Amino acid sequence: MKNNIGLIIIGIIIFLFVNIVLAGTNIDEIWKSVLVEARGEGKVGMYAVACVFRNRLNANMNLGSSLKNKERIRVIIKEEDKQGELIAKEVVQEVFIDNGEDITFGATHFENIKQFGIPYWYYDMNKTCKIGNHTFFREKWRK
Repeated sequence: MKNNIGLIIIGIIIFLFVNIVLAGTNIDEIWKSVLVEARGEGKVGMYAVACVFRNRLNANMNLGSSLKNKERIRVIIKEEDKQGELIAKEVVQEVFIDNGEDITFGATHFENIKQFGIPYWYYDMNKTCKIGNHTFFREKWRK
């Protein structure tokens, strides 16, 4: 009985945490941004980008610029096959709802440096990992 109560309490805490983190953030926009940002990177690449979005929300940061260009999101999603959409939705479920492992080691930023070059914010960051074409970073002061 005591074990069941403990599990129920943990479940309630996780439920409340997920809802607080996602408050004001449309989950529909998150899967679309994951798809846009990690298009062509497969499930692992999408998962890593979703981890960064979760880390940014946990740090009270916005999700980044991909959400600002609604037309770009609409066009890319229209071009993408249904499989990409399903993978992106599955990844968001795993990262945000199921509280999946952070494979980016706390990264709050990412960039495809080969395609887009070194971003202006690069020098204030520590590289955490490279997954597919994306290199992942977190602020030097963030442990």
